[in-house]
Amino acid sequence: MTKLIFTISLSLFVFSETGIASQVTDRPETLTLTNFQFGPQNRWAFSHMREVLPTAKIEKNNKQVLTLHRGPDYVDDLTISFDGQERSIDEIAKSQYIDGLLVLKGGQIVFEKYFGYLDESKPHLMNSVSKSIVSLVAAKLAEEKLIDLAKPVSYYVPELAKSGWGQDSLQVVLDMRDGSDYTELYPDFTTTFRLQDCAIGWTEADYCPENGPQGLHDFLSTIGRDESKAGKFSYRSGSTNVIGWVLESATGKPLAELISTYVWQPMGAEFDADITVDIGGSALADHGMSSTLRDLGRVGLLVLNDGSAFGNQVIPAEFIADLHAEPEAGNQIATEGVALDYTPYYRSFWWGDGNTERDLTGLGIHGQILRVAPEAGIVVVILSTWPRADGDGEKELWFPTLGLVGGLVEQFR
Repeated sequence: MTKLIFTISLSLFVFSETGIASQVTDRPETLTLTNFQFGPQNRWAFSHMREVLPTAKIEKNNKQVLTLHRGPDYVDDLTISFDGQERSIDEIAKSQYIDGLLVLKGGQIVFEKYFGYLDESKPHLMNSVSKSIVSLVAAKLAEEKLIDLAKPVSYYVPELAKSGWGQDSLQVVLDMRDGSDYTELYPDFTTTFRLQDCAIGWTEADYCPENGPQGLHDFLSTIGRDESKAGKFSYRSGSTNVIGWVLESATGKPLAELISTYVWQPMGAEFDADITVDIGGSALADHGMSSTLRDLGRVGLLVLNDGSAFGNQVIPAEFIADLHAEPEAGNQIATEGVALDYTPYYRSFWWGDGNTERDLTGLGIHGQILRVAPEAGIVVVILSTWPRADGDGEKELWFPTLGLVGGLVEQFR
C-alpha cells in the first residue's frame, strides 16, 4: 500500500528534552507524552493536540459554512437539576471538568459556554466520538460501492487476514461483534488499548514493551482471535482502527482526506479539524480526532437531519434510519443489574439509548458526548477533561454527565 501523505502541525513550539513539543505560551511545564491524557495536564493538552502530537488536517470548505445563529430560546446562563439539587451550570462544569457545552434546538444555538482553555475557535480532542464520524464515512463509501460492508476485512486489508478481524465482515466490525481478542479496561495498563498507545506514539510510559510494534498497522496485525467473543458486542477501539485502515486501503486516500471529503466539507464545518497520526502517517480512527464545539454540533445536526445538509443527501438516509432501528440481539448492551425499561444497544460505532425516542449518542473517554435527540429536535455536545478515562480517580462521572445531557434535552424541549 502506498505511503499516505500527511500534514504535521508544528506551530508555536520548540522541542523539549522529553522529545515532545514545548509550547512557548501557556503550555504546562510538567506536560509529557506519559501524562498528557490525564489530569491536570489534559486540561491544556486536549485543546492543543496539534502542539502535542503529529496531526493530519481535516479541511473545511471555505465557500460553504453552515451558519449557527442564536435562537429565540437562547440563554447565556442556566440552572438545572443535577445530582439531586438545583445547581448552576458553572458549578456543574467545575465538578464535571467540562470545557465546552453546546445545545442546539431546531438548528439554532440555545446555550453555549466555554471553560478552561477552550474557546469557539479551538479544536478539542473528542476521543471516541471519532468512531461515530468514521462510521459516517464508511456509510458513504458503501453507498458509492467503494466498499461492501458484507465483505470480510481481509478482502481489503490482506495484512490482517491472520489477525482477529480477518474473517469478520465490515458490518460486524462496525458493530464491534467481531472475534478479535482486543481488550479494553482503562485502569489496567496491560490491556490492548493501553499497549496500542505505545505503538502509536501516544505514550512513553514504563509499561510499554521494549521491542513492541512500531505504528498502528504493525500493532493491529499482532491481535489474535477469541472465538468466544464473535457475534456479541464487546467494546474494543481497535475495531475502529481496522475500519479506518480498510477505508484507506479501498480508496487509496488518507482517512483525514476521506473525512474532509465526505463529512466535514459537505456538512459545512466552520473550522478545520485534525486527527493524530503515527510514525507512518496512519490516522488514529478510534479516538484521535479534534474539532471545535460547534463543528461537533454540526455533525449532530447532520445525523438529526437524516444525513442531509444544504439540501444534499450527504450521508445515506437509510444508514441513519438503521442507527435508530430496533437492535438485533447481538447489538444489545448488558446493563449489569441496572433496571431499565428500555434496551441500550450499539450499532455502527454509535450508542443507541434504546428509549422510545430513539436517541443516539457518540461517547468518548474523559467526558466527550454528542447526543442526538430526534424527537426533541435537539443536539447536545459536551467536551471535557476528566482526570481519568471514566472519572476523576475517586468517582465515576459517566452517569452524572449523561444525566445532565438528559436534563438539558428536557429543559430545552
